[in-house]
Amino acid sequence: LYVVTLLAVTIVLCAALLLATSASQGYISWTTGTLVTILASFVVWSVDRFGLPYFGDVAAYVRAEAATVEKRALVRDRGLTLLKRLMMDDGYDRIVLVSHSLGSIIAYDLLQILWADFRPRKLEAARDKARLKAIRAVDKSTLNADGSGWPDKLDDFSGFRRAQWELYRQLRARDDDHPLPWKISDFVTLGSPLTHSEFLVTYNLAEFRRGIAERLFSACPPIAETAAGGTVLYQEGRSRLGKPQRAVHHGAVFAATRWTNIFDTGNGWLTGDPISGPMAENFGPGVENIQVELRSSLGRIFTHRLYWSLKATGVEVAAAAGTPPRSHIEVLRDAVDLGRKLEPSQAAPTTSAGR
Repeated sequence: LYVVTLLAVTIVLCAALLLATSASQGYISWTTGTLVTILASFVVWSVDRFGLPYFGDVAAYVRAEAATVEKRALVRDRGLTLLKRLMMDDGYDRIVLVSHSLGSIIAYDLLQILWADFRPRKLEAARDKARLKAIRAVDKSTLNADGSGWPDKLDDFSGFRRAQWELYRQLRARDDDHPLPWKISDFVTLGSPLTHSEFLVTYNLAEFRRGIAERLFSACPPIAETAAGGTVLYQEGRSRLGKPQRAVHHGAVFAATRWTNIFDTGNGWLTGDPISGPMAENFGPGVENIQVELRSSLGRIFTHRLYWSLKATGVEVAAAAGTPPRSHIEVLRDAVDLGRKLEPSQAAPTTSAGR
């Protein structure tokens, strides 16, 4: 983007010189030349003011260069330290990870790293019946590992979300056999550039899907352990008593964590939030994508930072049949779900970690 801005500035300067020459020779009026130059300058200013601070940071974070790798590791370490502390704190049984813009990419990375360490392992058929039952409920929605034939939507989306919640419930408590709990029930993304992952972190969608098949990225629903589909479980080994033990693979974080993505796509770069968008194509049909239409005192111009603003006005674009559209604040509150709609009874406090 910095290169693009430099080129744009160069083009504007050359255009201004050309227009000045044309005006001096009488080909166009000075008024026309001035207006065109002002318009071009406004475009450059808009890119520098709104595009670079966001897409530039995102590009710097995902780029694998010596100058960025160390900084990226420091950011991740801080996030991991906080989340691991909350995971192991018995005072909490639920974490809601809310993230915005670049923060959603960082949070996605943290989820994958944490899941690799905290995922359910050493599951035995007789001892862990409830956990295995919850995992099998998620298995009904798993995706093909090769990325082919992904459905546009799930036949039972609500059922999949219930299965995710139930698995989270089964994993959030720790005991002697399973000392590492999983407490992140929800991942909420606002204005997330993850919608552009196919070219932000890879070169195209096919390569991104290969990354999912190789467990570099996690899909929602998770992909099955084998290309033929089926389950997220694999045979891990045997206990000291010789009992078979199974584990959930490290790319299945969204087996136990619900993902809600809130976005505001407008008319190209002029309105709405061009950084945001739906996630289904890249990450699967298990993400709940909710489009809102946001407005500030400037109208619909660049709404990227308005998702939680009490001064802005916003409305849900496609409300569920028979229900009135929610405001953008109501959409966010429902996504965080502090009331735990699927919980049989209220339990311990919830913490919300976000950036």
